[in-house]
Amino acid sequence: MNTMRKTASTHILLTLALVMLTVPSFADWPQRRGPMNDGISTETHWSHDWPEEGPRVLWKGSVGIGFSAVAISSYRAFTIGNFNDQDAVVCLNAMTGEALWKFAYPEPLNPKMYEGGPNSTPTVSDDKLLVVSRTGKLLCLQKGSGTLVWSNNLAVYVEKDNGNWGAGGSPVVRGSNVFVNYGSAMVAVDLSSGRAVWQSAKDPKGKHSFTSAVFSSDSSDPILLAHMNKALFALAPADGRELWRHPFGSGYETHATDPVITSTGVFISSGDDGGELISFSSGKETRLWKNKNLGTFTGTAVLVGRHLYGVDSGSYKKGKQELRCVDLEKGEVKWSLPGFGQDSLIAAGDRLIVLTERGELVIAKAVPDQGRVLARAQVIGGKCWTQPTLSDGLLYCRNARGQVVCLDLRKPGA
Repeated sequence: MNTMRKTASTHILLTLALVMLTVPSFADWPQRRGPMNDGISTETHWSHDWPEEGPRVLWKGSVGIGFSAVAISSYRAFTIGNFNDQDAVVCLNAMTGEALWKFAYPEPLNPKMYEGGPNSTPTVSDDKLLVVSRTGKLLCLQKGSGTLVWSNNLAVYVEKDNGNWGAGGSPVVRGSNVFVNYGSAMVAVDLSSGRAVWQSAKDPKGKHSFTSAVFSSDSSDPILLAHMNKALFALAPADGRELWRHPFGSGYETHATDPVITSTGVFISSGDDGGELISFSSGKETRLWKNKNLGTFTGTAVLVGRHLYGVDSGSYKKGKQELRCVDLEKGEVKWSLPGFGQDSLIAAGDRLIVLTERGELVIAKAVPDQGRVLARAQVIGGKCWTQPTLSDGLLYCRNARGQVVCLDLRKPGA
C-alpha cells in the first residue's frame, strides 16, 4: 500500500511539474512603455527567424478606433477604443484574444486631422487599472472585473482647454499617487481615493503635449519631468513645486514622445525641433548638445547602452524619415537606415522592434557600428502610430481602426 501511495504521489508531482513547464511565466508589460517605463524589454528568448509570409498569428481582435497601446498583466491584455462616441476599456485574454470584460463611458471620437479616439494607454498597478480619456476623465477600475473604483475629472483642476486633440499622456503610478500630464499642467491624484493631491503651475500656452511623466533615476531624491508645450518642466513629486524649466519648442510645438532618462541627464525630442540632451543637478539644468539628428514624432527613442535609437521625423514632409542610431554623449549620427515613417519602436536585448506607420514589422540590430535590418514582414494594415508590446515572446500590434494582432515570436520549444 505504501508503495502504491508513493507511486501515486510521484505521478502527481511529475504531472504538476509538466504543467508548470508548459504554462508560460508571463512577463508583464503593465504600462505604455513597459515595466520600467523606458521602452525596454529584458526578453531575449524570442525569434525574428520567421517564414517568408511573416510570424505566426496567434489571434486577431477589434477594440475600437484609437491609438491606445496594449498593456499586459497576469495573462490579460488591456487597451481602449472608441465605438459610436463611447470609449471602451477592453480586457482580453492575452493568449486567445477572448473578451473578458468591457467598461464604456461617453467620449467624443473627435476625428480632427486623424482618426480620433483615445490617445493614452491603460496603466496597471497591482489590482487596479488606471485610464485617462482625451477630455480628462481619470478612471480607476478593478483589473479583474472592470468595476469602477473611483473617477475624477482633471479638467476641474487644470481649468484649461487641452487643445484640438485632447489629453494624450498615459497615467504613471509612483508610490501612492497617479501622475497625469493634461497638456498644460501635471496633476497628481491619490491612488486609493481618487482625490487630487496637487496640480502644477500651468504652462500658459500649453495645449499640444501628449507625453507622460517620467522620473529621474535618483531614487533618493527623484524629480518628476514633464515635457509640456513650451518647455521641459522639473517638478517635486511630493507637492508639484516647479524646480526648474528648460525652454524647448519652436516648430508646431506638438510634443508626443516622452523624455528619455539617461545616466548623463535627460533626452527630449520632437519631430519639429530635433533633439537635446540636458544634464541637471543642484536645481540647475545645462544643455549638453542640441541638433536635428534625432527628432522623434510618434515613437519615443530608446536608449541601449550609450546610444539612442529612434526614427528621425524631422524631414517627414519630404518623406525622408530614417531609423537612426545617435551617440548619447555627442549627439552624432552613427548610422541611419532610410524607408521609415511616423513609426514606433521598442528594444529587447540588442534588437529593435519597429512597427511602421504602414503596419510593417521590422527587426533591426541595436548596435552602434552598423545599421542592419534582420527581418521584416507586413503584419497589419491601416495607420499604425501605436507602440508595439512584447510580453513573453508574444508581440501585440494595433492600428488606428482598432484592429489588434497578436504575433507569436516564441522560439520553438520555448
